[in-house]
Amino acid sequence: MLPVEKREEIERIFEKFLLSRASTVRRLKIKDLDINPFLLRVLARELNLNNARSIVTWLVNQRLERGAVTSFGIALQEAAKVFSEGTGVEGADILKTKGRTHYHIQVKSGPNTVPKDLGVRIAQLLRSAQRRNRGSVALYAMCYGSESQVSSIVRRYVQHEGGVNCISGRIFWEFISDDPACIEEIYQIADRVGERLKDRQGKSLSEIIEIKVEELTKQFEELYGRSGDEMWERLLKYNS
Repeated sequence: MLPVEKREEIERIFEKFLLSRASTVRRLKIKDLDINPFLLRVLARELNLNNARSIVTWLVNQRLERGAVTSFGIALQEAAKVFSEGTGVEGADILKTKGRTHYHIQVKSGPNTVPKDLGVRIAQLLRSAQRRNRGSVALYAMCYGSESQVSSIVRRYVQHEGGVNCISGRIFWEFISDDPACIEEIYQIADRVGERLKDRQGKSLSEIIEIKVEELTKQFEELYGRSGDEMWERLLKYNS
């Protein structure tokens, strides 16, 4: 079982993520929705985007999801750093010592997160850290994903050509925490935080989204109309 202080720190990281998402939704204005009339038109029949509310709901959810992927990736990296003994070298997020061996670890959220150039650069930095710290080991780690899910870019440019071993998912969390059940505990923390968290106004994220959709739907209708041909004509007219 993870120490209480580490569980509480990870809870705070996940809470910060959700509160940030809630704050982002509360600040949304109709001009922030990045309305692409062509995309809406081509998806309209398949997704039943046939009136102001359905369109606004889809746009808000799309914006929330895009931001959430990046933000929660950062949150996972921060959760991993809870187990770090420091960084110390360029290119590494975590320093982990096992016995007399120092492990310099670059942490990414998932198995498909880096382009070729970044993969090459990460491998170079980690190998440089190894040379400066003789006997140390460089690792490229991913917070989720199995070995089979690791991208071909990471396999080629980090692992094979870069000479840096990769670990991911359950193996990674056990490695940095020395606890084989670590990933399950973090999974449970995510569940608890998601279930109970409310913002300073006492609203859950789903409640905040519903309020915002109502607000933006009214603004959308004022600009474009509620539905029908006139709405579609205005969407193109005012976004072109």
